[in-house]
Amino acid sequence: MDPVNDQNSKAVDDVAEYLSEQQISADLEMELSYEQRAALQRILQDAPLLMSEEELAAQQSFQQQSEIWQRNTQSGQQRNTQSDQQRNTQSDQQNLEAQNLTQIPITRHRTQTVRQQRPVVSEPEVNELKTKKSGRSERISARKSAARNARKSTKSNEQRPGQNENTNGQDRPKKRSSQNVIITVVLIIILSAASFFGWYYWWTTYATFDYKLHPIVILEGQHIEPGDFLAHGENFQRVTAVYRNPVFRPTPGKQEVQLTLTMGWRIVDASTTLYVLTPLSVLEHEFAEVRPELNAADLVLNTDAAADTSFDLHFAEEPKLLEDYAVGEYNLRLSLNGVAFDVPLVVADTIAPEAVPVDNDIMIGEELRPEAFVTGVSDASDHLPILITYYGEEADAFGRDQNISVKVEDYYGNYTVVQAKLTVKHNTEPPVIEGTDTVLSMVGDPVMYLQGVTAYDDFGRDITERVTVDSSDVDQYTIGVYTVTYRVEDFTGLSFEVEEKVHVLDLDIDVVNEEVDKILEDIIEEDMTQLEQVHAIFSWVRSNITYALNRDRPETAYEGAYRALRERRGNCYIFYSISELLLTRAEIPNMLIERIPGTSTRHRWNLINPDGLGWHHFDSYPYPMRLGLGIQRAFFTSSQALEYTRMISNLDERPMPDYYTFDPSLYPPIVQ
Repeated sequence: MDPVNDQNSKAVDDVAEYLSEQQISADLEMELSYEQRAALQRILQDAPLLMSEEELAAQQSFQQQSEIWQRNTQSGQQRNTQSDQQRNTQSDQQNLEAQNLTQIPITRHRTQTVRQQRPVVSEPEVNELKTKKSGRSERISARKSAARNARKSTKSNEQRPGQNENTNGQDRPKKRSSQNVIITVVLIIILSAASFFGWYYWWTTYATFDYKLHPIVILEGQHIEPGDFLAHGENFQRVTAVYRNPVFRPTPGKQEVQLTLTMGWRIVDASTTLYVLTPLSVLEHEFAEVRPELNAADLVLNTDAAADTSFDLHFAEEPKLLEDYAVGEYNLRLSLNGVAFDVPLVVADTIAPEAVPVDNDIMIGEELRPEAFVTGVSDASDHLPILITYYGEEADAFGRDQNISVKVEDYYGNYTVVQAKLTVKHNTEPPVIEGTDTVLSMVGDPVMYLQGVTAYDDFGRDITERVTVDSSDVDQYTIGVYTVTYRVEDFTGLSFEVEEKVHVLDLDIDVVNEEVDKILEDIIEEDMTQLEQVHAIFSWVRSNITYALNRDRPETAYEGAYRALRERRGNCYIFYSISELLLTRAEIPNMLIERIPGTSTRHRWNLINPDGLGWHHFDSYPYPMRLGLGIQRAFFTSSQALEYTRMISNLDERPMPDYYTFDPSLYPPIVQ
């Protein structure tokens, strides 16, 4: 056997096997490059000498399909610029080529004579095909199953050679098919529209025109539509209603409503009834007046107009009893057939208060307020304040018998005027002046003429503020004895006068200070606290000065101390004066405190603050001597002063309920 022919025969077999493999993978991708395809064509061009007629026909068919593939590829690249369309076109061409390749009948059953006549294939081309074969073996085995399915699809859609040569021939049937579809759709739409309008005409013309109207109850001013009168029924939603009178306006009471009903091309005239109710504009109620429980129908004026129909009228919010509402304005919420509305409620107090008149007898000049002429004042609302004033002329406390009008007015302006009588009692006896005495005065010092002086009218009232002093004869800068005149006049005009002597003395203050310092040297030790010094001073005063009823009141502490050192007796003013001078010379903080003016008698004592312990009372005055009280008055608090006052006020003889009564606003805070 010729080695060359054997080599060519083996190359042909390799080509056949390669083509067989391409039959499997042709529907997935085109594996041959242009160089490989050209080599294959050269082999096949030389192959006719070795092929049978069937093989030669297959080879010619392959060449035709290759030319078609090249033309389609160039044409597709010119028409499509997008990458996705190019890939689709190439994939379709590759599938077509693979289908054609599968149709190439290649057989390995050839005669020995034919094999000896096959041309020689170069060894590089054979090696290249072998390399391609070995590289695809693994990939081809994985695609065999997919290729089988592709061949089945390919056989069912097998095309003849030259099928794609005339693409214009395929476009014309497609256009005719699209036109047929459009015509069909248009005909279907026309037939559907005709059927719908035919059905609609039958429905609006021959279907049952069923309607029912019902009466309506509304509030005055409430909007009502014609369709609101329609009741539910067959084809109810197809019926429309309008007022026969275009300017129809609901009016209070009962009225007939004319309507025009329409369903399709059918028109019917009908009528029904409308009831318009009017709510109260305002419900007024007198405060505290007892009334029966509220009824919703009582708040609507013309409910009897709708007596022949049914409606739902009730309170949306249940109200209280009217007598439980305070004076003010409220809204009562009601509902008529589901429509809420309000009726204002005004609770007012229009009833004047009541009062009982009271007649009064007063002493001339006595202050009298209008409240003294009424009693038993009461008002329905009990809303304070209730004003009581004079209605007309005020009461004249200096006049004679009078008729007094008093106005009693409540918070809401309601008032009552009551009449009462006033009787004014006048003085028949002249007043008296007490407490005047001989006055001692130091040269150059002012004289306090009214100190300890009081005046009373024949009714026992204190009229000290009406006392006057005529001291025009006194020269306080010249030593001597002078006369002063005290005069008082009561409210009736009756008067009283009394004269007293004034002694102007020449007093040396330094002498008084020296005598006080000698006393302190005898009673004060160097190691004593200020509180201990206070007790020592208190003991000396109580042991060396005695009480004496004397209306003479020193004008200055030096004068009082001088008299205490000289006479060793005196009233509370003398005790205060000597105590003040001793405390001051001992450098213990102290100050004067007095009973409130206008009380039965006057009294003064000391306030002290030893060692910074706070302000305390200090009273060395021993009155009353018989009262063995357990209160040490050298250093006592305000509560102890009140207790002392209470005990003195309970005395059988000359009780003094205001003994330690003073104005706290005039002094620093005192320890309680």
